[in-house]
Amino acid sequence: MKPFNRLTAILALCLLVQIVAVSWARAEETTIGADLSAGAISVIATVITLPLKLVTCAATVVLGGTAYGLTMGTSEIIREELVAGTNYTCGGRFYVSPQQVKQLVRESELRR
Repeated sequence: MKPFNRLTAILALCLLVQIVAVSWARAEETTIGADLSAGAISVIATVITLPLKLVTCAATVVLGGTAYGLTMGTSEIIREELVAGTNYTCGGRFYVSPQQVKQLVRESELRR
């Protein structure tokens, strides 16, 4: 259990450092620190997002397919919702890019 606690503490410290570094960097500035911070946060966000998106996609397909099967393929509404839901949950990127992180920082600074 000790190595797990150490690893958790190190990851939490790295996350805190990255969040602080990005908050100090202006979105307009292109510094090495801002680029590294955005890259590190994109990796952390991808590690969190990827499994969640895979589970959501699988659940949509399984539940939608079950509902469609129970109606024996006669429900047009369920078919449309299944196609739309599958496109939404299974489509798009399965990673968070550094550019997305920079854009979110830029948008949050504009709101201030």
